[in-house]
Amino acid sequence: MATKRAPKRAYSDDYLKLGFASIVIEGIEKPQSVMCLKVLSAESMKPFQLKRHFEKEHPTYNDRDVSFFQRQSQSVKKSRLDTTGQTAITIIAAVEAPYVVSLRISKSKKPHTIGEELVLPCMKDIVRIMIGADAVKKLSSLPISDNTVQRRIQEMSEDIKNQVVEQIKQSPIFVLQLDESTDVSSCAQLMIYVRYIHDSNFKEEFLFCQPLDSQTRGIDVFNKVDTFFVKEGFD
Repeated sequence: MATKRAPKRAYSDDYLKLGFASIVIEGIEKPQSVMCLKVLSAESMKPFQLKRHFEKEHPTYNDRDVSFFQRQSQSVKKSRLDTTGQTAITIIAAVEAPYVVSLRISKSKKPHTIGEELVLPCMKDIVRIMIGADAVKKLSSLPISDNTVQRRIQEMSEDIKNQVVEQIKQSPIFVLQLDESTDVSSCAQLMIYVRYIHDSNFKEEFLFCQPLDSQTRGIDVFNKVDTFFVKEGFD
C-alpha cells in the first residue's frame, strides 16, 4: 500500500521575522536565511525549525525589527543569478569582506571611520587602475561605514566569546586568572583570562573585560565573575 506523503508547507511572510526568505530550486520552494544565505531543506519550512536556526546561528539579531530583514531579503534576491538557487561568488565575498576589513581596523587600533574615509577610496583607486572601472562598481556597495565596522567588530567579538564559552563548558576543568587595571579615565577594569583543556591540549584565552563600577573589593570582583558565568549558562 502506498504511503501517504505529508503535504509540503508553503512559505509564509511571517518567516521573514525569523530571518528567512524563500527560494525555488528545481521547482521546489525552500527557506533561505537572509543572514548567512544558507538554504535549508523543504522539510525545514516550519516555524520552530527556522527559529532554531536563527537563535543558534544569529542570536545577535534577535532585537531587529522586520524592516531590517526585509532589506536583507531584497539584497539576497538581487544577488541571485537565476532560479536554481545559485548565488554569485562575488556576493558571498561581499558579505565576508566587511568582516575582514573591520578585523584589520580593530587590530590596527584605528578609528572606525577610516574604513569609509580612507580604506574604501584607496581600494577603488587600486581596482580602477589595475582592473578597470567596471570592477569599481562592485566596491561601491561594500558596507564599511563607521557604524557597520563597529557592528562587525561586536559580532566577531561575540562569536569568539561564544566559542570560548562552549569550549570551557566541554572542558573537564578550567582555571581563571583575574587581573585588575586602570584605564585612562582612572576607571578600574577587571580582566579575566581562562585556561582549559580542548582537544587534549591546554588553551589560554582572554574571556572578558568589565569595569568595576563602584569599589574593587573581593565581593565586587566575585559578583562580576558570578554574573558572567550565570548569564552564559554555566552550571
